[in-house]
Amino acid sequence: MLNSEKMLTSIQNQDLAHANKYFERALKEDGSDVLLELAEYLESIGFLPQAKRIYLQEREAFPEVNINLAQIAAEDGDIEEAFLYLDAISPDSEDYLSALLVMADLYDMEGLTDVTREKLLEANRISQDPLIIFGLAEIEYELEHYEQAIQTYAKLDNREILELTGVSTYQRIGRAYACLGKFEAAIEFLEKTIEIEYEDEAVFELATILYDQKEYQKANLYFKQLDTMNPDFAGYEYVYGLSLHEEHKTQEALRLVQQGLTKNEFAVNLLLLASQLSYELHDSTQAENYLLKAKKVAEDDEEVLMRLTNLYLEEERFEDVLALENDDIDNLLTKWNVAKAHQALENEEAALAIYEGLASDLQENPEFLQDYAYILREFGYRERARDIAERYLKLVPDDVNMLDFLSE
Repeated sequence: MLNSEKMLTSIQNQDLAHANKYFERALKEDGSDVLLELAEYLESIGFLPQAKRIYLQEREAFPEVNINLAQIAAEDGDIEEAFLYLDAISPDSEDYLSALLVMADLYDMEGLTDVTREKLLEANRISQDPLIIFGLAEIEYELEHYEQAIQTYAKLDNREILELTGVSTYQRIGRAYACLGKFEAAIEFLEKTIEIEYEDEAVFELATILYDQKEYQKANLYFKQLDTMNPDFAGYEYVYGLSLHEEHKTQEALRLVQQGLTKNEFAVNLLLLASQLSYELHDSTQAENYLLKAKKVAEDDEEVLMRLTNLYLEEERFEDVLALENDDIDNLLTKWNVAKAHQALENEEAALAIYEGLASDLQENPEFLQDYAYILREFGYRERARDIAERYLKLVPDDVNMLDFLSE
């Protein structure tokens, strides 16, 4: 029995001491063909240092093992050493194509996507292998060269690539068209994707594009399909809820959003939408509860605070609006809501101070100018009130009430 065979038997028996002894003998006594076969097996089961020793020993007679050495070096995180091994393979070698592909992988690992593309283009000039073309198409897409990506994907047989990689070229083309804003073409290719093989991600992408194109009924058919086939799919409830809402199916939309919240109770976008839908269904208590929960978990609570102040103003809960002043409020409209609450509670000076702080930022907002003009008049600042009223009338020239106000 050859030393290589004895080593493998020892490995299978988990006798590493004897395996190492037979390995050292194999290096001295076994033939090159046997050693290279042993090295490939050792590399495949993760015995990389031993495989590397064989490759280094046989490197001069078999330069193609430089590719294996490069891959082992990459596994060890020594990218510079990996490139040194690959540089040892000349362009006229029959192994140069393999070296190019390993180079492309290494440059991709290093984030040098442009260089990866160059290596794949060179490889594609040597070979028309579908996987090389597919890799090039993927890089074009990653670099946002969407037209080139579409042209490259189109060279491939969709079924063949789907079988080899699990990726649909039709789906990739659909995405690329969507990125280019060519939504009709995107929809066509995504529909082809689903016809050939159902795929959750493709269905979600298609439904989302249809929603964005205001084709709500068709979008909801695909969302429903996704909801039926895989209700655990992450994140689809938000857009599905919006799409149902556009068809005035508010109760159904709320059910979907609540379903999403059972998976992630801290999803702020779902909490905000649930609040909006609850309010439209005349359940202001539930609407408020969703907003209060969102306020606790939101990284940026400006949108939550604005909606809360809107709700409290609608219900004339002015003290609750002012209680939110303790939060750091940056949103201009929320600050304006606080001013309105102060006015309602006859805290006129506090209200005026806020209005004056907002005046320069909201000078193009006619509703704000209207309120500002009235509070200025209450304080007797008639000239300033006239200036604000005139600015308002430039934006809304046919407002009879403001014309009467100005004539006073």
